[in-house]
Amino acid sequence: MYPSMTPNFTDRPVSGFWLRLTRLSQNAIVLLLLLAITLLIIIPFIWMVIMSFRTTGEILSNPYGLPTSLNFDNYAELLFSPRIAFYRYFYNSVVVTVGSLFLTLAVSTLAGYAFGRSRYRFRFRTAVFSSLLLAMMLPPQIQYLPQFQMMTEYGLLNTHLSLILLYTASALPVSTYLMATFFAELPDELEDAAYIDGCGDLKTFYRVMLPLARPAVSTVLLVNFLNFWNELLLAVTMITRPEMRTLPAAMMLFVGENSSDYAMASASLVVAMLPVLIIYLALSDRFIEGLTAGALKG
Repeated sequence: MYPSMTPNFTDRPVSGFWLRLTRLSQNAIVLLLLLAITLLIIIPFIWMVIMSFRTTGEILSNPYGLPTSLNFDNYAELLFSPRIAFYRYFYNSVVVTVGSLFLTLAVSTLAGYAFGRSRYRFRFRTAVFSSLLLAMMLPPQIQYLPQFQMMTEYGLLNTHLSLILLYTASALPVSTYLMATFFAELPDELEDAAYIDGCGDLKTFYRVMLPLARPAVSTVLLVNFLNFWNELLLAVTMITRPEMRTLPAAMMLFVGENSSDYAMASASLVVAMLPVLIIYLALSDRFIEGLTAGALKG
């Protein structure tokens, strides 16, 4: 018998058109979800910027309205008014944040290098590193009372140094772990070549290994800058003098039980957000690279 000349469509493979359509549908769903999440995050910021150009009376009468004109009076009063002295609080935050970042980077890079490189086998190495990991699991709230007693005993209350020391201590476990993970990925041949050229341990660290760890350093810098700049609980616990307040503690004064100046509060939030935005845009690429470093190590 001759074979049937009728084509059998059921035996044909799935058309490439349907595969492409399925992938496009999946990509469209993911894109819509990402757009929805992005809008949920961005809309409050846009609303905050809009409110900063309005007066408190306009905000109370129509919270979701648009400003009739670009009024910069809120920013002028915020930045230059001696009554508010916002520049003083901004200076306090800069001093505390920069000092804490300097100490954190100095200690975490050296400690991460010692823990990350296999050639350094000192006593209690595993126990010390395990204690750092344990410190990452402790909630910071349980430390506030002992920290307050320590700062009182040492006479450091109402000083920048108290916040710098406490911020550095809170950031060291995570920062050291990130640096150790990155340093562990660097090849041993780099150190061997540096030692052959006559470099010692510190010179090898500063001249060879630390420049290669810039992505991890950027990650530590950005993450800790966000934490230090926005920290509130320690700032209101250790600082009671008004002239020593940092930005988060000072911005609380604009909104209270008896009266609230929502326009000035919005303007202060915008000004406080600008340094964070600038640093994030400058370090975003290295931040992602630093977070993914060591992710493929078994």
